[in-house]
Amino acid sequence: LMQVVRFKSFHDAQKAWQSLETLESYPFQQWWYQSLYSKHFCSEVDLVYLLGVYDGDDLVAVGGFERIGDKVVLLGMKPVLGGEDVTDYGEILQLPITNYPLLIWELIVKYFRDLGVSNLQLDYVREDSVVYSVFADSNSEHVRLEKQEVAPYINLGASWDDYLAELPRVKRKELRRKIRRLEETNSFHFCKESTFKQDFDDFIRLHRLSSFDKDQFMSDEMKAFFWDLVTHDSYPYQHRFCFLEMEGKRVAATLSFITDDRVLLYNSGFDPDYNYYSVGLILKAYVLKNAIEEKRTVYDFLRGDERYKYDMGGRDMSLWKISISL
Repeated sequence: LMQVVRFKSFHDAQKAWQSLETLESYPFQQWWYQSLYSKHFCSEVDLVYLLGVYDGDDLVAVGGFERIGDKVVLLGMKPVLGGEDVTDYGEILQLPITNYPLLIWELIVKYFRDLGVSNLQLDYVREDSVVYSVFADSNSEHVRLEKQEVAPYINLGASWDDYLAELPRVKRKELRRKIRRLEETNSFHFCKESTFKQDFDDFIRLHRLSSFDKDQFMSDEMKAFFWDLVTHDSYPYQHRFCFLEMEGKRVAATLSFITDDRVLLYNSGFDPDYNYYSVGLILKAYVLKNAIEEKRTVYDFLRGDERYKYDMGGRDMSLWKISISL
């Protein structure tokens, strides 16, 4: 007998939730991220639904949702503060056993329909995800799919030379030229596995310097959320700051989440005074080179179609919005 159970709190859900977390899942659907998001951006706790789907005594799916009016969205997907998006991918954790995914979503849809919800909206769903496969072939008039955005990525080869060889000739030539120009200066890059306040402050400073939009994004409230992100136990992901230094000061920074096989480039910043040296782009290239040397297989730029992602050879993963009329 399969049924949906609503957990009373993140504390009550933690043990069960984390039992479904694996290296294959993304951080945005894991307990630590969802609980931090809720802490910072969900003031009405009663509108947050932490649902577990059970087959008898066995948990087969778990995920967070939030009710906004007569619509329910995946937890983490509403715009926050000044209309900012902070969560890159939408999904729940579920066992990919044959027939389970469809049954799981039928139960979730029924659960919210019984509560009087009229629409269930799933944002930024990866085209290679289980939830996309459930609804992509649906012929139901109640289900609508529309392409929402892209998330470029690179499948990493065995060596830096292999990576460069895969780039189109013009992009390869341009990247080599920019790296050579930077390396003629007194500069170096490095990464930090642990978070120190100075590293965090330098990242925030460079993020805000990058552009007007990023300065507006990184409000004091958002800064507090980021601090919790990088000081929380995020197993099986680790966070990593990387910096580029020139003339004795840090001029570019990245924040990534990493596992054994992939790097997720979550955010970055740079000092526009050093635009001539393309410090933001080149630091991201160095991070990619490190990922290859560490035998990781995917460099994920996450959501957004910024030009630099394609200059580095990114290929699009389509992200979809799935709207279900209940």
